[in-house]
Formats: sequence, C-alpha cells, structure tokens
Amino acid sequence: MTRAPAVLGSVILSASLLAAPALAFSPERAGIMVDAVRANGCQMAGSEASGALEPLGLDAIEVQSFVEVLYAADLVTLSDDSELLILSEGLCAADADAAMEMIVAAFAAQELGLEPWRPDFEPARGAALIGILRDNDCAMTDEQAAVILPGQDFSQELTRDIVSLLLDVGLADVSPDAASVRLGDDLCNADAAQDLAVIDQALASWHEANDAPDAAGGEAGQ
Repeated sequence: MTRAPAVLGSVILSASLLAAPALAFSPERAGIMVDAVRANGCQMAGSEASGALEPLGLDAIEVQSFVEVLYAADLVTLSDDSELLILSEGLCAADADAAMEMIVAAFAAQELGLEPWRPDFEPARGAALIGILRDNDCAMTDEQAAVILPGQDFSQELTRDIVSLLLDVGLADVSPDAASVRLGDDLCNADAAQDLAVIDQALASWHEANDAPDAAGGEAGQ
C-alpha cells in the first residue's frame, strides 16, 4: 500500500498508529476531517490542523491515520514539504453522501491491502532503547530522537517497532500531540538489569494476544 509521508514527520506518531486500536479509525470520523478541510478551501496547512481539528475531537494520531487511508486512495495529496494537505478535485466537489461513499471505499481498499504489523526486532535492542529512554529522564521527543538514536544504531523503523510494542502492552505512553513518548512509572524506576526480561515478556504477551489460536494449535500438533 502506498504510504503518505507523515504529516508531522514523527517516528513516535508512526508507532502510535501501529499500536492504536483499528476500531478507533472509522470512515465517519474521517468524514469529519474531510468536511473541515473542505470548509478551509479544500486544503489545510499543518500549522492550521491543531486549531481546526482538535476542537472536533480529532487528535494527531487519528488525523495521520486518515491521511494514510485517503492518500492511498488518491483522495488527498500533500505538498512537497508535507505541510499542506489537499483534497482531490472529486472529494472537494462531492456532496456529503458522495464524499462518504469515497471514504468508505478507501477504508475498504486499505483493509484488503493492509499487512498486519508484527514486532520484529531483537529483544536486546528493545532493552537498549529502554535504557536510553531511562537515561533521558524516561522520555524522549521526536527532536531528541533524531539527535540521539542514529548514533546508537537505531533506525526509524527499529525505533518505531520497539515504541509500538511498549505502547501496545502499556509500558509507555505518548503525548497528546504524538511528539514525545514516556516510559510508565514502574518501568522508569525499574532495575536496568531486568529490561531484557521486560521486553521478552512484552513480546510474549503481544504474541499471545495477537497470534491466531489455530496457528498455535497447528504447530503444537506437528
């Protein structure tokens, strides 16, 4: 599936999207965003988004999810610097019913082409990132991550996957603007010697909750 460039350019935002419940993102909620952009002249700058969309109950994580879906369906485009979201001519001109039909079709197409995310990293790397976060007052912004993590051999994809797991199992929290992540108090204050065991348990919990029961049963029977 074609992915839109992140509107906020955020590794933490991307991780939040992966960890967020899919049911939180509905065509109806996307329609609220589209209506707001249409009322703004069928385009909206990143600097305008917070003031225009947050009063409608749409946060940064939700908005980026909608942009991903609509971008893949060619219903929106982004300016070269990813700061301006622009509705397609058809979506801009459509009435409410026609626009919702387009949005529903975009969501359906995404579901057909979407590959489920799975955490794919060495547990030791996860433990290392926990240590880096702990040494940084148990939190990190995107700006700090861009400076600190490349020198520690953490790519954006690796960082995203580890943060996604921590968010998914409740070991970390993301700020409302999805610009920073913070370890939970228990993990923040934990003995660093236990970090590898924490990641191992987090991975086991994720697989227990997300792996298909019939697949597990089939392997056991072999």
